[in-house]
Order: sequence, then structure tokens, then C-alpha cells
Amino acid sequence: MKIAIIGLLHYPIAEPFAGGMEAHTWWLAKKLVEKGHEVTLFASGDSDPGLGLFPCIEKAFSTPRPQPQAVVNSQETCNRLAYAKTMKQIRSAKFDIIHNNALHPSLLLNAASLPAPMLMVLHTPPYEELASAVKYANAHNASGKLTAVAVSHSLAKAWRKLISAEVVYNGIEIDSWPFIAEPLSDWALWYGRIVPEKAPHLAIQAALKAGYSIQVAGPVGNPGYFEEKVVPLLKSDRVRYLGHLSHSGIKQALSQASVFVNTPLWEEPYGIVYAEVLASGTPVAAFDRGAASEILDAQSGVVVQDKTVDALAKAIVKAAKLSRQDCRHRAVSFCHIDSMISGYEKLYRQLIQRQAAIAQRHSEALVIEDSAPLIGMAT
Repeated sequence: MKIAIIGLLHYPIAEPFAGGMEAHTWWLAKKLVEKGHEVTLFASGDSDPGLGLFPCIEKAFSTPRPQPQAVVNSQETCNRLAYAKTMKQIRSAKFDIIHNNALHPSLLLNAASLPAPMLMVLHTPPYEELASAVKYANAHNASGKLTAVAVSHSLAKAWRKLISAEVVYNGIEIDSWPFIAEPLSDWALWYGRIVPEKAPHLAIQAALKAGYSIQVAGPVGNPGYFEEKVVPLLKSDRVRYLGHLSHSGIKQALSQASVFVNTPLWEEPYGIVYAEVLASGTPVAAFDRGAASEILDAQSGVVVQDKTVDALAKAIVKAAKLSRQDCRHRAVSFCHIDSMISGYEKLYRQLIQRQAAIAQRHSEALVIEDSAPLIGMAT
């Protein structure tokens, strides 16, 4: 199949990944290429060139760049212009399917007029601007060109009032995450974007209360929050900040971790870190937000309803005793990227077949309409 994948433009689709969305899009494109599909990735020009890259903007918005002249356009204007360039290219090429991982409103508003069917993947809970675009796109989907997918059942439920969505869970390349039968230390670990809604300061406090030292890794997405809530906790010799790590760096950190702590304070749609951590054999203690209870079972994690440091500290102690082999088994059976790719390929085929059937019916209707007067004259 000839597949167009549209990515977000805020960060490059390249290592070290800024977050789960970037990692997800990179692996999606890579695996589809490996399976023999012809992939074009519409993303920023500093993304991985080995993924059939079509740069719809020179550099990701987050990438530092020299500014020899005044910046005229706002980021949103740049977004619209970049995706207009994307749609122009899609209209001129003969794609079989459009895999929309960006969900920019302009892409949805034009979905019905694009020549190829669109698989719209919901990676975020509803918010006003996106919800309005989804509602519009769904109302103008008489041709059946649009199919929505959510990355978890909890996310599909959040969107249910606006659109019905299939569920395809995110997945990772399990074999690229070595199983660690015995960690090198008894440290806890937290990693992700350092922002208030991910609340690493609560993970630090809970780990210390549970009697564990803890390492924290990830890009600082909110400097104010980092300085106010996290930096003061780094004064303890039982807390280490490792910075923004590559995949190999995360694997090294996981090799030392006896338990992973996750502290989402928002309805996290999936949480790719769960899959990565379980693949390494590391058990999880987490707040029950978003898809946590769908990914983690009783053998691989302890999910707490009470979003407090005390409750999480108890969960850390309990989770650290779980079988690491069971954690790895959960990753293999539930989080494997092959399952994700198969799920998407199945939906691609369904969309393409549906469009072919609609085109055939339309063609037959035109033949009948054109021949009707002739039949009447013969009679």
C-alpha cells in the first residue's frame, strides 16, 4: 500500500524522542516500511530522513533556530500553511490511505475532499478546537472516507458523544527492550516530559516515603514547574535527575530500576512508557488515570485510585515485589508493535475496500442513469 503518515510538527520525529507521540509515529512509519509498504512521512525537516520524509516545514517548532529576520507568522499560522502544503501534495500523489497522526483541525475539515480515505487516530482527550473539527468531519462523512481510531477504550469512551472510534492499542518493538531479570540496584524510576500534568514531584515524594531512592529522566517541558516543584527535591542524595535520555539511556536507567512510578494527573490516552517499562521486566506503581488500568494487570502493576503520595508509596512497595517475568509476559502479549501494525493494516484494507465498493456502486448508478433514456426509446 502507498501510505501517507501525517505527524505533529512541534517536535522532530526522530531520536531522542520528545514524547510518546513522536516515538509512536517513528515506529509506525519504520515498521510499515519494513513490511514493504511505500510510506511518505509528512513531518518537520529535522525528522528522520529514512522514513520517506516529506518536509512540510523546515524545522520543528521546538527546534532552536537562527532568526536573521523577524518572525512574521505565528506558530498556528505556520501549522496551517504546513498542513496546506501537505494536503496539496496528498492531492497530487496517488496514496491508498492517509494515516492522520496530527489531528490538526484543517486536516479534518478537508478530509471529505481528499482523494484517499483517512484513518484519523485520536491520541488526546477532546478539547474545544479539535472536538469541533471532529464533529464537522463526522457530519460530512457520507462517503465513508473517514474512520476514527482511539489508542485505548478509555479514550474512545471520552470521544463517544462526538464520534465512534475503533480501538488499536499502541505498541513497541519488544525485542529492542532487553529483559532485565535482576535490576542492578533497588532504585525507583520515573521518566517522561517534565510538566505539571505528569507530576514527577509526586513520584519523587512517594518513592522517598516508600524508602526508595529515585532517578528522574525526561525533557523539561515546563521550566517554571521544574524549578518550583522538582529542583528542590533534587537536593536529596536519594534523588537524581538524569536529563533527557535517548532510548539507550532509558534502557540503562531501567537496568537499575526495581520499580517504575507513574503519576499522571490527566486522562493519559495510553502511556507508551508503560509498554517500555514492562518490556524490560520492571513492575509499575501508578495513579489510575487514562488507560493505566487497561495496560497494567494485577501481575504487572499496582494502580491506585487515590491520587495521593501516601497511597502511591504503598503501591510502590507492593509493585516492587511483583514478578519481572510476568511483567515481560504482559508486554509481549499486550504491547507488541506487531499487534498494533496488524490492527492498522486491517483498518487500511477495510477503508480501501469500502471506498472501492462505493466507487463501484457509483459507477453502476451512472451507467444505469445514462442508459435509462435508451431503454425507454427501445420500448
